[in-house]
Parts: sequence; C-alpha cells; structure tokens
Amino acid sequence: MSARRSAMFLSAVALAAALAAPAAAPAQDEPDTDAGAAEEAAPAAAPAGARSATGAPPMAVPADFGGSLQVVRAPAGTAGAAAASGGGPEIFPDARRVWMSVRDTDPVPIEAARRGGRWLCSGGGCAAQTGDPGQSPIGDQILRSIKLQTPTLPLPLTVWGRLSEDGQRLLDFDPVLLGRRSYRHVCAYRPVAPIADAARSLAGAPGVPAAPPRGDVDRVDVCRDGRPEPPPPDAGELTLGMQWPKQSEMADFHYLAIVDSCGNARVQPFQRTFTVPVLEVASGGCGRPDGKVLRVFPGGGWLRVTAFNLHEPAAGNVVNATYRVTIPPLENLVESNPARLLFPDPLADDLKVDCGPTPIAPRADPGSAPPPGSARPPGPTGPAAAPPGGRAAAGKPRGGAGTPPPAGARQGPGAAAQGGPAGPVQAGLPPPPPRRAPDADPSRPGPQPLAHGAVVISPTPLRLGNCRIRLTGQTKHRLVAPLALHVSLTRTDQLRGGAPIELLQDGTWIVTPSSAEFPLPPLAEDFDGDARLRLAVHSDPMSPQGKVVLLSDAGRVASSLRSTDPGDPERARRLVGSVAIHSVPLCGEDNFETLEAAGTCFRAYLTVPAMLATLQITRAPWVEKPLVTRSVLSAVGVALAIDRYDPVERRAFPVAAQLGGFVQTLGEGRVGLLGYVGIAPTVPILGSGGNTTSFGFLAGIGLEYITNEAGPDEGLKPAAFLSAVVQVGQAAPQVSASRSASFGTYAGD
Repeated sequence: MSARRSAMFLSAVALAAALAAPAAAPAQDEPDTDAGAAEEAAPAAAPAGARSATGAPPMAVPADFGGSLQVVRAPAGTAGAAAASGGGPEIFPDARRVWMSVRDTDPVPIEAARRGGRWLCSGGGCAAQTGDPGQSPIGDQILRSIKLQTPTLPLPLTVWGRLSEDGQRLLDFDPVLLGRRSYRHVCAYRPVAPIADAARSLAGAPGVPAAPPRGDVDRVDVCRDGRPEPPPPDAGELTLGMQWPKQSEMADFHYLAIVDSCGNARVQPFQRTFTVPVLEVASGGCGRPDGKVLRVFPGGGWLRVTAFNLHEPAAGNVVNATYRVTIPPLENLVESNPARLLFPDPLADDLKVDCGPTPIAPRADPGSAPPPGSARPPGPTGPAAAPPGGRAAAGKPRGGAGTPPPAGARQGPGAAAQGGPAGPVQAGLPPPPPRRAPDADPSRPGPQPLAHGAVVISPTPLRLGNCRIRLTGQTKHRLVAPLALHVSLTRTDQLRGGAPIELLQDGTWIVTPSSAEFPLPPLAEDFDGDARLRLAVHSDPMSPQGKVVLLSDAGRVASSLRSTDPGDPERARRLVGSVAIHSVPLCGEDNFETLEAAGTCFRAYLTVPAMLATLQITRAPWVEKPLVTRSVLSAVGVALAIDRYDPVERRAFPVAAQLGGFVQTLGEGRVGLLGYVGIAPTVPILGSGGNTTSFGFLAGIGLEYITNEAGPDEGLKPAAFLSAVVQVGQAAPQVSASRSASFGTYAGD
C-alpha cells in the first residue's frame, strides 16, 4: 500500500512540474517571417459549417494560454450541452453587448447561444479564469501585418509589418488620404438586450434582422447580406493578417470572434492564420456600432481575439480563450522621417495642359469643385438658414456606423479651416447661392488632358511662357501633404548627341491643394516656330520634397523608402501622363487645338516668279499677228500667293492662286507691264514646311500695258500666257480665311 501511495505521489509531483513549466515565447522560438507571410499562406476561408481538423489526437503537452485575457473552462467530463439556465458565461466576452456579423459559417447556432440558448456553458457549470488584464507580448504577436487593397491595386500592399534592422515592425504608408470602402451591405445581429438608445433606434433598419421575443431564443432568422456597392477606384480596404499563438493552438476550436473597442464583432471559422477587414475611422469617435465592420484608429487601439466552441471543449476542458491584440498607430507623428501618405493615382483627365497668348486666371473646373465641408471662398458670406423649430441643427458625429468619414478629415489644427465658415454669420438671412462655373464655349479650344494623345500649339504661347499644366479632380482636395512630380519637355524632331533635346532645366513640380499648376517657362533656346515636342509628367516617389506616394508606386519603392541607400531617384520615376505637341503656326485662328481639330487653313505669302520660257498666246488677236510668240528668260515679277496648308503634316495643296505682275521684255524695244490672275504649283523642291521654292508652270490671264522705244506706245491690251517658272518664297502663315478668325485671341480655360 505504501508503494502505491509513493507512486501516486511521484506522479502528482511530475504533473505539477509539467503544469508549472513556463511557456516559451513565440518571438524567441519561431523565426521571424516576412511581414504578411502568415496571412498570405493562409488557406481559403472554410465553407459554412466547416470545422478544422476534427478528430485530431490529443496533444501530448497541455496547451499554454500564458498572456491571455480570459480562459473559460468546463467541468471535467463535460461532453454535451446542458439545460439552459442563463447562469453561464457568454460564448465570448461581451457577446450580449456588441453587434455581431458572422462570415463563412452557419450563424444560427452562434446567435442562438448568444441569446441564451443551448450550448456547452449555458447550464452554468463553466468558469471564466481571468488572465493578464493589460497588454501582453503574446497577444500583440497575433497581429502579423496590415495590408491595403484597392480595385486598381493588383496585389495587396503591406502598410505595416515589414521588419526593420532591429527587428521592429514599421509603418511604411499612411492610408488616411484614400477613400473608404462601403460595408453597408453587410448584415449584422444587434445586441440581445438593447442597452442603449442606438440599439433601439436601429431596430428594423436595413441589414439588421428583427428582434425575436425575449423568451424565444431558439428561433433565429438568418442574416443575409445585401448587394454590395461597386467600390470607386480609390476605395481602400484595410486587412489585418493574424496568426493564433503557436503555444496555445488547439486543433478542435471551431470559431474565432474578433471584437473591437467600439462594440462590433466578427465571427468566422477557426484557422491558425486568418485575415480580418477593418475600417480606419479618420476622425471622431467610434460612432454608432453596427457590427458591419471592425473599426481601427489612426492613433492605434486594440482588438480582442477569442477562439471558442459551442458544444464540446477544444482539448481537455477549455471552451474558449481570449487574447488582447494591440493595433499600432496608422499615423507616425514621432519619427523625423515619418511614413509617407498614400494617394490615389490621377485619372486620365486629371492632368491637363493649357495654353494662351496672354496669362489667364484659371477658371473654375466643374470636376475639381471642393467637396462639401471644405472652406468657403474668400469674401462676404451669408448665414445658413435656420432649421425648423428655430434651433440650430446639431452636428452629427463624423465617422459613425455605416457612414465612412470623409478621407483626409483628420482632427488637428486644420480642422477648423476645412469645416468652419469664412466670416461672421448674421441670423435670418438666406445662404448665398452656390457659385457656378461659367460655361465653356465648345467651339473654342480648352485644356487638353495628358492622356498620351497629341495637341497643336502655336509657337507664341510657348515663347511667351503662357502654357501650364494643371492637376484637377476631386481627389486633389484630399492632398494635405506635398506630392512630388517631375515634368519633362523634350524636342523630338532634332537630336543632340543622339538623344532628344531637353528644354526644361528644372522639372520639379510640388503639388499642394492651393498650388496645383506648373507653368512652363518661356522657350527660346533650341526652339523655333515649327517643332515637335513631348510633354511628360512622371511621379517622383523618392523626392525628399514630397511626402505623398501614389498607389501605383508604393509597392515598387517600399523597400527603398526605408533603406539607408535609397538609390537613384530618377530610376524610381514612373510615367503618369504625356502628350505630343506639334508647335506650328496656326494661321492666327487659335493658339491651342487638338490634333483632330487642327485641320488645314488658308495662308497668303509673297513669292518671286522668274519665267524661264513664256508662251504668249495672245495680247490682241484682232489686231496683232502672229497670235503665238515665245521669249526665254524675259520676265520677272512679284505675286501674292494663296493656298491651303496643313501645318501638322507640313504640306500644302499642290496648286496655289496668284495675284501679281510681271515686267516683260518683248523685243524690238518694247517692254510690257503685265498684271495677272493665275494658278501655279506649290510642290517645294527645296526644304519643307514654310519653304515654297518650286518649279512648274504658271498660267494666267490679265491686262498688259506695252511701251515702245522706237515708236508710239501700244497701250493697254488683254493678255493670256503659259510660262515655265521658278518661284522663290517663304510662307509664314498669319491670316485665317475662316469665318471665326480671332487673330491671336484665346478663350480657353
């Protein structure tokens, strides 16, 4: 008997030593993986009702829940659900006080247990053991990465989770300037017991099932999602990548519940690595909870992650385990080189080039009107109309449930400038009407987008420096930090050293909401009136003057931004927009046209025709004989030529009309002065463009006055001729023959 007691005593001592052994911290036991590798390797979400690895063999070493916030244990030998008595703990902390959405599994048993229905601990036999109430390293290591996904981003972008040189995870990008994805379609279960007016006021609201009678806990309506709204291109979705602690992993946990500090919960099947979508509330407090999506804040916060079962313990007698997970700040206000802000890429029509003969005040662009809530324009402002009842309307909390706050509306010194009135308000007066942008004249040229097309610009605005690039669009008003772009203007029809000629010495463009224009400097050197140019705008994410990175550049330059040797900034640039410019005279009609609208125009120029041979058909057939005479190199004249010219193609119509005169030597002491109207070819034989030196035939009719040194003058006679001529001239188109000729004026935006 004594031997048996001794064996039992030794077994008890060994078991106590095993239970008292400290758990190894995962940060030291398992090597650090790449940021986000855990959630990237996570398997696909399990279908509804699925569970993970059922029937797994019992663990040889008891699981360690060190650092947990709470562990719920069932009595030894518990195998099924007990009778409902309402005295047991909740299935996860504060289950009756939060709004809950259930994803990828059957929500009926979870919601029924939350209302007090049958589950493992509903009989009151389970006990909740409180662990570490505060922050714990084991719980914080559950969060492995924070990623961002947008409709225009091919792969998720890691904004937090990359390891620094000392092993600390860093915030690489601040996503506050992006739009917010809508989660209004998500259906959620409201709290069982309405503890606030918010819960009562939302009863029967869209996406919220009706509350059953309090005594009917077994009838649960399935909460079905509505149709999601199509996300805009700049809508960002933040996703938390998490990994359950390795030392407390249980193969038989069925569910995971993730609860934020605002009263919202998300329940999904248990997986060791999993992802959770969240919404960053950029301003205000939590707002009204709705359970549709979890909330995180720029200043950081925390989540509770609970692995739990409903009808059988995971291993031994463990029913659920809860960890507190710290969410890092999504803004960096401490470091001298803080994380750069992400900004959506400009659309094809947001970057525009605009030109005119004289400096023009920019006209309000309907597509770039400031969003509601921004500062009013300077000047006297009228008061707002009083609401019904004579009291001022109370401001609604920003960032409330189901209504994502406006991007960039972060609280701070600039908050008053964004939402406050510009001047004193007098009661009883109606608000001023909104300022309407003047209608653009569709017949006049206006700003053209840098959408990799082509435009035609007269040389005058480029020589005077009256061209500029503008960034328009709604997203520009979110830009609370400088965005660095680079502008290049190269001449492509001439080369220097085998490369195009760069016409801009400094193309750095720092964009802010109040300064979103880049004036092109006056062009003089390496520029003439007939040139081919390429205007291009590149992003410059590595510029030290910029604090904003475009979405398309973030994944490519993320490692360089944190590196001690960032590399060549020029290699990090990316083409955002470009346009080919044909700089040609436009006959004085317009200074700025699209390539399709430029067309051809009439031009007038002086030319000097020299007759190589003239076939004089007649001067006065009823008087003179013979009717046909011939002379070689006997005449030279001056004529005004008019033809139709295409400045883009640098090609004229092959025949021009002429109005001019000749001085002819007719022989036998006679000299003729011939005024004529004729036609002649314009096919150049030397040069191109404005060069009109040509060889061909000139035919015309007119009047000729003939003088005679030997006898009396013959007087004025009609004449017709056909001559082989060489014409020398240089056209400089300045006059337009269209009905809407403006002679250098400009009415563009």
